[in-house]
Amino acid sequence: MIKAPMHLNPLSMAVALSLSVTASAQSQVETFEEIIVTGVYKTTSKLESTASVTALTADQIFESAPRSTAEVFRSLPGIHAEASSGDANSNIKVRGMPISSGGSRYVSIQEDGFPMLLVGDASFATADSWLRMDTTVGSVQSIRGGTAATTAWNAPGGIINFISKTGEDEGGSIGVTGGLNYESARVDGNYGGSLGGEWTYHVGGFFRDGEGVREGGTEKGHQLKATVARDYDRGNIKIHFKHLDDEVPTYLPIPAIASGSGSFRETGVDFGDGTLFLGTTDCAPRQNNTVDCVSGDGFEAEMSSLAFDGTFDFNEVFSAGLKYRVATIEGNFASPFPANVFNDVSAGDSVEIVYFNTETNDEDNEFADLNLSADFGFIQARVGLAFASQTLATTWNFNQYYRRLDAKLSVFDQGNSVDGVLYGNPAFGNCCTREYRFDIDGTAPYLALTGQVGENLTWDASYRDNQYDVTGTFAESTVLIPLDVNGDGVIGQNEQQVPTIGGARRADYDVDYDAWSLGVNYALGENMAVFGNVSEGGSLSSPDRVTGNIQANGDMLNDSGFSAVEQAEIGFKYKSDSADIYITYFMADTTEAREFEVTTQTFKENTYEASGIEVEGSYDFGNGFGIRANATFTDSEITQTGSGGNVGNTPRRQADYLFNITPYYVGESWDAGVSLFGTDDVYIQDNNDLKFDAFITTSVFFNYALTQNIHLSFNVNNLFDEEGFTEGEEGSAAPGDFVRIRPINGRTGSLTLRYDFL
Repeated sequence: MIKAPMHLNPLSMAVALSLSVTASAQSQVETFEEIIVTGVYKTTSKLESTASVTALTADQIFESAPRSTAEVFRSLPGIHAEASSGDANSNIKVRGMPISSGGSRYVSIQEDGFPMLLVGDASFATADSWLRMDTTVGSVQSIRGGTAATTAWNAPGGIINFISKTGEDEGGSIGVTGGLNYESARVDGNYGGSLGGEWTYHVGGFFRDGEGVREGGTEKGHQLKATVARDYDRGNIKIHFKHLDDEVPTYLPIPAIASGSGSFRETGVDFGDGTLFLGTTDCAPRQNNTVDCVSGDGFEAEMSSLAFDGTFDFNEVFSAGLKYRVATIEGNFASPFPANVFNDVSAGDSVEIVYFNTETNDEDNEFADLNLSADFGFIQARVGLAFASQTLATTWNFNQYYRRLDAKLSVFDQGNSVDGVLYGNPAFGNCCTREYRFDIDGTAPYLALTGQVGENLTWDASYRDNQYDVTGTFAESTVLIPLDVNGDGVIGQNEQQVPTIGGARRADYDVDYDAWSLGVNYALGENMAVFGNVSEGGSLSSPDRVTGNIQANGDMLNDSGFSAVEQAEIGFKYKSDSADIYITYFMADTTEAREFEVTTQTFKENTYEASGIEVEGSYDFGNGFGIRANATFTDSEITQTGSGGNVGNTPRRQADYLFNITPYYVGESWDAGVSLFGTDDVYIQDNNDLKFDAFITTSVFFNYALTQNIHLSFNVNNLFDEEGFTEGEEGSAAPGDFVRIRPINGRTGSLTLRYDFL
């Protein structure tokens, strides 16, 4: 068991601020009645939807004691978030669809119905990296399968949507969180109400300064969000503004030693709160052989966006809708990756580090959707045209360091390195001095029909034609030159052969694929329904993942620029005043394009089959006691690979089951509960040899009303310091071998004092 200290959780404070101590009991009914607006063409309820949907209130999110935005997702059935990387760069998969090269390839991560990014799996720039949970968020909605394939860009598996408060309920809060045995602080605030007439507003955000849940990091920055809304007789309008400037640690795998039977032991880096962070200033060549230096380890995210969402009713039959968002986005990913673990004669157990230093120069994007709807009573129709435009411009330069794994954890020289650094990455064959600049333009006409037959049967059908035009340049060749990288006026021995960016090639290709969905829902009474749907869609591969498929003329080889997904599901739903349960059986077939993976320096081109069951439910026992739970059971198989190997195996890091169980109690002036999250053992790689053991983490929360306005909140994540792992590089290892694995965080806790404006 890990002896990790108690740590601050900045995120848990953020969601805690929006709670009242009696909200937990009310949230059960609110979930039943919440209107679903995510991934549907017509607003609906959970009981009436033709697909699997989930809506979480801010209260329910807090009770799971999340330590990052990705950990919020674990309360959603069907979603598997490897939430061990911090508040950026998480791997997210759905219903057995693989994590084949990182990010969220088959799930659209959204804010107020707008995607964070057009593609969710760009290297070192995943969609969740610019998303933060705070008290401006009123709910989180998710849809899996069904119309997700036709209502969003690159979302055949599902959509996760963070929905902002609009000020309909006047009031707000301000709160401060301090760490327990940890120096860090975060302030969250939000307030909303009427602007006069039919206009409402809501404004809020956070400021934080600290270290993060592991030692040696930097968690510093702020977010400001504002929403202005108006509901009127003939429609509604929402205007959203956001500015994010935040730096967070990014946790990559660390060295360890295999002990056999899926267990591991530490070598120099603590599983619970250790890192390989160097705390150095890493300098690397950029464009035109200029040098850029980054201090600190982590992800720097900057985003400013302005969005408009409006509908207008011409009459009782016809209406129109317009959605538009423009965003400027940039960032920088800097974090140490263990390329090789070895035993040095003089330094003992040591690690050869390739320092991932990638600059997101530009991920600016625009999204628009213009549609016309008609309601003829027995049938509703919508025809629309969606537009998307995104730039993907990144620069990669990786240096190499050598570090002891003894108590000193100091850097040392080896070969031509000086002061522990070698400018270049021979451990990766000096592969990764790169520059990408792609412009992706998307156009998607779509048609959707919804209707009702009799009183009990509702149905929907939708079609979308996804058309992409990708242009730009990419430079992946390396030129070794003498270069004064550290700026001391001397070409040192570690600067004699510095990798710089070679000649560029052109990209100019089109990707076009269809998406469609058919769904039905049949009400068996006021409290029960059965539903089913079939769908087909795809996901555009991030251009930097498929440059190996781009021919000399810039065109894509064999139309291999996207992955295809076919799905079907059937389910049962029941709700009453005290209980609800939702059971869904699903199937999914995924055919992936040939894509490059940085950490393994290999190409992957696989086909997968998956099936399973999602279960979600809650029960109110009365007298303040209740329980909420969800579980996902998945059987997934690799059916084809580019090399012919591993066919019939289970995809890497695919658990047979995941679950989240939250029993709670609500008293007159306090409430408390426990959140249990568990996962089955998983194969680390597709060869199905080395495994990670199953694990269960226990989190607890307690809220107390000191007065009507002042509340004290306390929670602990991973109370018992359970050991668990989410990602690894080695597919096989004998006992005593070095491995590289990414552990979950040890025990972390936070204390929040909040004042509510009533």
